[in-house]
Amino acid sequence: MQLALFPLPVCLLPGGTTQLRIFEPRYKRLVSESLRTAQGFALCMLGTDNQPLPVATRVEIVDFETVEDGLLGITVQGKERLEVLSWQTESDGLKLGTVRTLPPWSSQPITRDYKELSDKLSELFKSYPRQSSFIEQDDFNNLTWVCQRWLEILPIGLEHKQRCYRADNVELTLSLLEQIFEKN
Repeated sequence: MQLALFPLPVCLLPGGTTQLRIFEPRYKRLVSESLRTAQGFALCMLGTDNQPLPVATRVEIVDFETVEDGLLGITVQGKERLEVLSWQTESDGLKLGTVRTLPPWSSQPITRDYKELSDKLSELFKSYPRQSSFIEQDDFNNLTWVCQRWLEILPIGLEHKQRCYRADNVELTLSLLEQIFEKN
């Protein structure tokens, strides 16, 4: 499958939502084509070399508006994990990638051992309602969903987030979260 790539210093996973400001002509084209085809586009984390990292998220535009400064604002929601197999740059600078869908992380119920992770995330979202306003549907009883939201917001490098996201399941992210919360 071919998808337009939007490389950003952002981590957005399936089930997550974020807002983007669009001003470059290549990304206006990306938005237009995404809406026309209803396929969405691939939101890619940027590596230290400013190149797209290999595991991305297919996102769909769920809302758009003209923001105060006259730019186009879009709200996107993460739908599925993708692997970017190759990409090329079009004449206008837009990157088009050949991608394949990766299996989703399996949902797991929150057990008593991990209830604190869910509770702390819920408290964080209550303290920062703007952050939680982006979430279309929360699932604090799903360990996978909770780990994905933590991975999106943790103040760690994108390479670390990419390493977790490349894994076939939530275990590496869970291990990282356990280490972080043990230190605190």
